[in-house]
Amino acid sequence: MGLFSKKDGGSRAGLFIFGGVMQYVVISRIDDRSFRLEECIDAPYDVGAGVAELFANQDRIEENLKALKKLVGRKWADKVYAGIQSKDVLIRTVELPQMELSDIKDAFRYEFDRFFPIPVDESVYDITFIDRPGRDDVTQGAIVHCIASAVRSNTVENLMMACQNVGIKLSGIEPSPVSFLRCLMGPDSPSGFNLYALAGIASSIIIATYKDNGIVYRNTSQSFAVDDPSNRAIANFTRDLQATVNFASTQIRGFSADKVFIGGYGARHAEAIKLSVAEVVNVPIEIVNPWELWGIFGQPPQVYGWEIALGLALRP
Repeated sequence: MGLFSKKDGGSRAGLFIFGGVMQYVVISRIDDRSFRLEECIDAPYDVGAGVAELFANQDRIEENLKALKKLVGRKWADKVYAGIQSKDVLIRTVELPQMELSDIKDAFRYEFDRFFPIPVDESVYDITFIDRPGRDDVTQGAIVHCIASAVRSNTVENLMMACQNVGIKLSGIEPSPVSFLRCLMGPDSPSGFNLYALAGIASSIIIATYKDNGIVYRNTSQSFAVDDPSNRAIANFTRDLQATVNFASTQIRGFSADKVFIGGYGARHAEAIKLSVAEVVNVPIEIVNPWELWGIFGQPPQVYGWEIALGLALRP
């Protein structure tokens, strides 16, 4: 699900800016089941002293993107999808009366303040259907399950204008948890209930799913940016994962994860994370290498930590 959409084609890139980092991943399609990595770059992002919001200043975004362009060394990809970091975007799963999606998008404007703490006139939002088990106390067909995302409009506008001014043709803007989930799910839709966790560089994301739908989203402040001999980060990550499982069990009828999939920069501590998570969930645990999962030739030396940028590039 994206906040803006256009048709895709040619070389495809994911651009993800978070904290003090820019990531730019370009892939091209070989055939229906495989891709080639064309470019994989990370670079520092100068946020500026005393700046609380990442995209508060359009000129600063442009300066950083110009610095990135020097590292790219070629023209920008034909289609570029940008991600909004999880702390700047809000995602909610909601139940609404049964109606067509176009009508729901129009009507949701008047329901917006029930779900989001920002004024609708200062926001960009999108909403779409998801599949999830129904409640026993609701007549079948009376409601639809949806996922809604919202972000402050100045965040989107500044990013769009900065990209346009440096020659990037943005084809979409997407919440980073959605991109991460696509990346770790792979090209084949899963079945049943599962849990997907990003052990991230700056923060972490944990998502409970039903089939290929995210139904509980949780952002945590846990970072795996530095080495941690005490394994405190892994312990905190495990605690957050267990709390997400407990919450999902109270919100979703019949929720019981069949499997836990883990990616992100922290996944380089694969065995330690698996041992820790296995203490709180009695299901198979898989550390995901997304480059192999998607059949991407030319994976980088460090395979973990690119999940969101890669997920953006893989957007269908």
